[in-house]
Formats: sequence, structure tokens, C-alpha cells
Amino acid sequence: MAVISAIPIVPYTVGANRIVRGMRIEHVCGDPTLSEEGDHALNMRIVQTALRALKTEVDAPTIFEPSETQAAEVAHVS
Repeated sequence: MAVISAIPIVPYTVGANRIVRGMRIEHVCGDPTLSEEGDHALNMRIVQTALRALKTEVDAPTIFEPSETQAAEVAHVS
């Protein structure tokens, strides 16, 4: 399971192993201040990060950061 959250500590405290950092509480997979194209691109980047998180084997809670590139930074939470 992968959880997208603007506040990563919440899914961490309930035991999620794959946490994808979202943007805002009220608009977790995008940014309404961006153009329609920019918001869509951000949404796709977050969803692609979530899909990558599902394919990644983890042994501890891990935060996946949406990135412009395929090789996004992964942070292990402890």
C-alpha cells in the first residue's frame, strides 16, 4: 500500500510503509494556483511517484518525494 499525504507523519503513525508526499491538505495531488496544465503535470508526477513506491521494496516506513526526474530521493523514516 502507498499513501499520498500532505502531512507524512499521519500515515507514518498508522503504520503505512510507503508514504508519498502530497502538496496541500485540501488539494493533496496538485496545486490549484497552477495553470490547468501545470496542475495536471504535478498530479501525474505525484501519481507516478506513488506507482514507483508500490514497485519499491521497503522494510521500514519510507517517504517518497515527487520529483521532476525518475530518480527521486527516498527518505527512510525512523
